[in-house]
Amino acid sequence: MKRILLSIVTAVLAFSVSSQEAYPCHTDEKTQEFLAQLSPAERAQYEADQASYEQEIQQFISNHPEIQSNNGARSVQYTIPVVFHIIHAGGPENISNEQVEDCIRIMNEDYQKLNSDANLVQSEFSGIVADAEIEFKLAKKDPQGNCTNGITRTFSSVTNGGSGGDRIDDVKSEHGTWPGDEYMNVFVAADIGGAAGYTYNPNNWIGADMANGIHVLHNYVGSIGTSSTYSSRTMTHEAGHWLNLSHLWGDSNNPGLSTNCNDDDGVNDTPNTIGWTSCNLQGTTCDGQKDNVENFLEYSYCSKMFTVDQKSRMHAALNSFTGGRNNIHSSSNLNATGVNEPDVMCKAEFGASKRVICSGETINFTDYSYHGPSGWTWSFEGGTPSSSNQQNPSVVYNTPGTYEVELSATDGSATVTETKTSYITVLPDGNSMPYGENFEAYSDLANSRWIVNNPGGNEAFQLDEQIGHTGTQSARLNNFGQPAESIDELISNPINLSTISNEVTLSFRYAYRKRSSANEEWLRVFISADCGDNWAQRKTIKGNSLGSEVAANAWEPQSESDWVTVHMTNITSSFWVDNFRVKFQFESDNGNNFFLDNINIYPGSSEDEALGIEEQLVVEGFKVFPNPAQDVANVEFAVNESQHTKVSIMNALGQEVITTDVQAQPGMNRVVISTQKLESGVYFVKVGSEGAQQTERLIVK
Repeated sequence: MKRILLSIVTAVLAFSVSSQEAYPCHTDEKTQEFLAQLSPAERAQYEADQASYEQEIQQFISNHPEIQSNNGARSVQYTIPVVFHIIHAGGPENISNEQVEDCIRIMNEDYQKLNSDANLVQSEFSGIVADAEIEFKLAKKDPQGNCTNGITRTFSSVTNGGSGGDRIDDVKSEHGTWPGDEYMNVFVAADIGGAAGYTYNPNNWIGADMANGIHVLHNYVGSIGTSSTYSSRTMTHEAGHWLNLSHLWGDSNNPGLSTNCNDDDGVNDTPNTIGWTSCNLQGTTCDGQKDNVENFLEYSYCSKMFTVDQKSRMHAALNSFTGGRNNIHSSSNLNATGVNEPDVMCKAEFGASKRVICSGETINFTDYSYHGPSGWTWSFEGGTPSSSNQQNPSVVYNTPGTYEVELSATDGSATVTETKTSYITVLPDGNSMPYGENFEAYSDLANSRWIVNNPGGNEAFQLDEQIGHTGTQSARLNNFGQPAESIDELISNPINLSTISNEVTLSFRYAYRKRSSANEEWLRVFISADCGDNWAQRKTIKGNSLGSEVAANAWEPQSESDWVTVHMTNITSSFWVDNFRVKFQFESDNGNNFFLDNINIYPGSSEDEALGIEEQLVVEGFKVFPNPAQDVANVEFAVNESQHTKVSIMNALGQEVITTDVQAQPGMNRVVISTQKLESGVYFVKVGSEGAQQTERLIVK
């Protein structure tokens, strides 16, 4: 069978429904995306596989009636090794070990009927509250047999976006592969695409891949740290899906619909329900029976139980080859993952609040050594202090460079050491104004004023020594054939904008073609006023706005007309600092190659004064979009020669309310103007150069 990475999101947490009833579960959307990838034959095979699996589940339940008894002595029947992969960028999403351990505690209480609220279940269901006899333990050995504490930490910007595949790829790149039939992989991030959590039902289309795991927001892990008691049952819910349970109203993300009475969750003792997003303990919706609102697979706010038949279904899943669930709890795998071994001091480990900083900034280091350290000896190359015996020291770095960090941890008898070379990068002081970048001075981007970020490990920005706009070099992304949803970034070193007193413009040129008309790829421009600690998105160009022309083969620009110039005038005064940075982010959709060149930042009203560009006098035409505009208006026009061009927005009385001057470049130009301070109404946008002017109506919402 052809192996296809299943994109079906079978669950997202029931415990974070908004007042607008926007349920963060992408089942329907992801299912349709997945099915759209399949040929008719593949779809038929998938459906046949799932039907056969359901028959296997029901046969196991029928052959093991003893599971449905709730009278036996309490005992753990199945132990599941777990590893939490924390993907972070030094923010609050880098949750503590204690928060992870608290999550495991809650899961074990819920799956073993040890939760304190289990005895508060309504009388109609109190007799079928199940001890599922399942426990979760953090792994103590990695796939190579080395010691672990069941927690990995990966420093990556994809914590704030990107796909589940991006997160998995980054973990693999740094920590290797953790097979899904040996570990329950949990991926923790700051953003997982609008969901609180999601996972996959067991299936052989993922098999033992790491994608056979759970994705969850950091503030829905456990009940302490960044999370709370309110969101503490998320992992209980998601692990239920991982063990082949559905929402009580069936396989959809639409609780509350009367048509849900026609669906079923495959469990006999959960009454049919339309599904609940509140704790209505008297709710009766489908068959005259009271609904099991307090079930962990509901979307209510008072979940506290599994039923006996849900327990049977989970046990059936754990005894099936499908998804490798029968191997994960086997004696051989428990030995291989070391979950039952005693804790010993075996690893010195640490993390940093930042990895790339400007000079003079402070980095907070956190000890993650395991198990049971009682003493620490740190060494900080280039830092102040240069050494420390604190568990979690803070260090200042004043001199640009790349530095090593070393930690020796001891429990009093054993001592282990971890050394991370080239771990901390202190960026050079900001380049002065005016700033111009044409990529002509470099032999590669690794030795330039730019940082390449390639979180997915696919293609990355690189220096092209044969293609440029005004010279022979540019920054190139070989996007042709790159997987969809790949994120690639090019990030500047600090730039000193502190001398700006009036106005500043950021301009750049790009060249791009689609691979097919259906491609919708994104270029986003972010700026930072604190050396990259926080980023503000200031420009988004996507789909046909990025480029509507199609090239079926790998494309390269051939003439000046292939390049588009973008002028960004929305670099507001809060960003006029000495450690300003800019980031170009490209998101792929199986499209074509992308080129970036001539990045200029100049003060005042025109680039000609700052960079010595001669004025010309022709404006050929323009358009304004989006129209109506809410926050930003894009003014697009073409010129034949480099020329000083004035772009104005006038109110209905003919008064100029916004004016900006740019140095337009040959070919297509796009000027970004913020409309946030304008009142709703009708305005007119005027583009002019000397006597040549054109005007278009603009509506501001």
